[in-house]
Order: sequence, then C-alpha cells, then structure tokens
Amino acid sequence: MSTTRLMILGLVRWTQPVHGYDVRRELLSWNADRWANVQPGSIYHALRKLTEDGMLREVATEQVGARPARTTYELTPRGEEEFQNLLRGAWWNLESAVDPFFAAFSLLPALPREEAAAALRNRARLLRANNESLRAAMESGWMSATSGKPPHVAWMWQLQMARAEGEIAWCERVAGLVESGESYLPATTPWPEGWAGFAADVE
Repeated sequence: MSTTRLMILGLVRWTQPVHGYDVRRELLSWNADRWANVQPGSIYHALRKLTEDGMLREVATEQVGARPARTTYELTPRGEEEFQNLLRGAWWNLESAVDPFFAAFSLLPALPREEAAAALRNRARLLRANNESLRAAMESGWMSATSGKPPHVAWMWQLQMARAEGEIAWCERVAGLVESGESYLPATTPWPEGWAGFAADVE
C-alpha cells in the first residue's frame, strides 16, 4: 500500500485539484500497474482511505448527466508530510521487491533438471522480449525530446532494462549449471531426511 499511497499523493500534489478519475487515468497511462504494482481497482479505494486518514481533502463532487459523480481532491498538510516521508524513504532505503520466482527457485529440486533449465531459458526469453519492446518504444520517438514525456521516465526504463540484462545472464548461466548435472547440495552434505523423495531429479 505504501507505493500506491506514494504514487497517488504525488500525483494529486502535482495536478491538484484533480478528479479521482484523472488520477486513475494518469497512473494507467504511466503503466504504473506494471512497475509500481498500483492496481487499477485499488486506486479509488486508496483515494477514499487517504481522505479518511486526513491525507487528502475532498474539494467538490459533481455529476454531469448520467455519468458517475466525480470527486475532486487536493493534498492536506498531513498528506504533504506523508508524501515527503514516503518519497525520501523510497529514495534513501534499499528494499527488495517480492518476486514469487524466488519462492519457486528455492524449491529447485522439485523440478526435473530438464524442465528447470527450460523454465530458466524461457524466463530469459521473456525478459529479453520485454527489453526489446522497451527499446523499440524508445527508438520510435515515443521518448524523444519532442514527445512531451519527461526524460527521467526514459532513465527509469533504462534501469529496468539493465536489471533485466543482469537477470537474463544469470538465467542462462544457472540453466547451464542445471543441465550439466551440478549438485544442488555440497558434495559433503547428505540430502536431509525427506528431501531425496521430494526431489524430482537430485543428480
């Protein structure tokens, strides 16, 4: 929730007074659901919760014709303080993103070696395809100086691509180790009781 709070508070601060609809539309245009895990269905709930917590203030609610009523929000002093705390916390602290792959990889012996290696190479392929998509978008002029997009968004994409390149290399290297028959445990360490039966292919 802290990332969603940060994004919403920051966007309201930037564009206030602003309709909740416009907050949602802007975040979706940033693809924030992909890189910040800001889910579209959580945005209106977060706006209401931030208002209840005194971070946002409802300026007005209006309805045009048969359309749903739209509420306009602005940041409160408490919301400004929360925004600054979240912003600097994200800049100055190192946090690991939760990736289900880590849980799956910790259970590597449960997969046959052939399948584990194939899955790792597939992961590398998906990461490579995503990088190619980002690179094509940048080279097409979508992130050019005349596109109206902030230059730092391109820098953020470049960071994402650099991280992916590191993971691609790791996937290929570990796939090779798995295929080579590299032991999953040190040679002097016996398999713990129960693990030999659990492992699909321990050797």
